[in-house]
Amino acid sequence: MSYRKVQKTSKGTFLISLPKDWASAYGLEKEDALLVTEQKDGSLAIHPPRKKAKEISAKLKYVPYISRYVTWCYLMGVDSLEVVGDGPLSKGQRDEVREAAEKLAGFEVLDERDDGITLGTLLEAGPGSAEKYIRKELYVTTGMEREALAAFFTGNAEAAKAVEERDDEVDRLYFLLVRLSRGTIANTYISERLGLDPMTALDIREASEILENLADYAVKISRMVDQKRSVTLPYEVREKTSRFIDELISVQERALDSVIEHAFSSVPTLLDKKPELFELLEFPINQQKCDLVALLDLKGVLSQMLERSYDLVDLVAPSTAKGESGELIFYRHVMTPQTLPTQGAAQHSPLRRLLSHDTHR
Repeated sequence: MSYRKVQKTSKGTFLISLPKDWASAYGLEKEDALLVTEQKDGSLAIHPPRKKAKEISAKLKYVPYISRYVTWCYLMGVDSLEVVGDGPLSKGQRDEVREAAEKLAGFEVLDERDDGITLGTLLEAGPGSAEKYIRKELYVTTGMEREALAAFFTGNAEAAKAVEERDDEVDRLYFLLVRLSRGTIANTYISERLGLDPMTALDIREASEILENLADYAVKISRMVDQKRSVTLPYEVREKTSRFIDELISVQERALDSVIEHAFSSVPTLLDKKPELFELLEFPINQQKCDLVALLDLKGVLSQMLERSYDLVDLVAPSTAKGESGELIFYRHVMTPQTLPTQGAAQHSPLRRLLSHDTHR
């Protein structure tokens, strides 16, 4: 750290000199363009030339659970990854590397040799990409929620299996959004290219994990399907449950809009909706006409989905306070490692499964 005296030209331009060691480290030359950005605290950040940015490469030696390490490199922003063995890679080892790449959006096999495979990203993300991907994740997730409930009521095993298969698409989108958000926070040029500020990137990353958790709950419902028969439940229970899912999806859609657009005005309405949704889960029980165990299992999962859905709202306003005039004031909130959920589906996100060696669902 050093202090620099400000100089002023006769035309009123203010100048400061750059540290020589810093300029040399980045190979600055005359007429290079430096990016200067103003921070929220009023300070200025000076970034090295775009042309000096280098591709991130990595090399891994094949080990058991190699998919964990391939995924981790992808999330860390690696552009080119080489996986090598002590000798020729077996077919099973090659298949494992390929399957790991298939689960990562934009990651492809670029080169293959007897003793190694090179993976690289072909993804070209531009302005609006993160918003497009998070909305697609929402679309797939809400579709899974509706389809899982329908499969549960009808006992349609084929439809239930389709729900589980769609979960892989949600995981790919989640991993992609983690990669983009990390890049945005770590690299100003990526932030500029995506048209995404670091604060919004963090919100989108957290929202993406919540949607991934909701997709996992949909899978949980699909796995409750009895392949031999449909579940016996009164008409009123089915009708209230269907209304619950429709209303819950509406909350998810509006909450995500609030996160992306910072639309705080919709938050009070969403919060007022929560008691009504809980009321829809209060089912009348007639043991002679009801599969009680199945109903209680379903209610438990739906209750968890409700709580997790409102974590989307919490990204915009986790707490409220009253101002001098008595009106409610909502605070925009940024999740931190200390405030991340530690129970429920959050424990089973793709990242936590990856780090816990849990390669099977």
